[in-house]
Amino acid sequence: MESILDKIREYDYQIYVFFHGAIHGREWLNEGYLFFAKYGIVLVFLSFIYLILKRKINAFICSFLAMAIASFFDLMILLVWQRPRPFVSHSNEILAPITEGLKVDPISFPSGHTYTAFAIATSVFLYGHRRLGTFLFFVAFMVAIGRVGAGLHYPSDIIGGALLGIFSGIMAFLAVQKAQKRWE
Repeated sequence: MESILDKIREYDYQIYVFFHGAIHGREWLNEGYLFFAKYGIVLVFLSFIYLILKRKINAFICSFLAMAIASFFDLMILLVWQRPRPFVSHSNEILAPITEGLKVDPISFPSGHTYTAFAIATSVFLYGHRRLGTFLFFVAFMVAIGRVGAGLHYPSDIIGGALLGIFSGIMAFLAVQKAQKRWE
């Protein structure tokens, strides 16, 4: 009898194959995936310039704290579980992605790009910058899809990264709000 985890892994792989397999014969889609896989995170980091220029320093601090919290939890996960990337686990079935210009380490869960993008988006959104936060959520979503489509992560890596980023953004927001009351 198959366990529930085996079923989840099977669906995870099938969804991965669907997104990554969609690039065959569609060069434009592969370019789109690679753009967001490589440069989507840069668009998120550009929001820092906006926050600094608008003198929204607390939101800026909150974003950095959210990234730090997410990175800490990522390190804790890394110490107990190291999931290989899909093209490593299934090297006999799928080709390694075209990763020109991408630094690719062998660990897949959670997606660092995804948790970083969602942590920043969540903290900016919660800090009251709704339009910028909504835009950053859109970019974070595109980064997540790009990472799967480019062949770098399983969908569950992305879901785990998004949940970790959102959780970290909420925790950072609450911590900065509490500290802000003391500053005033």
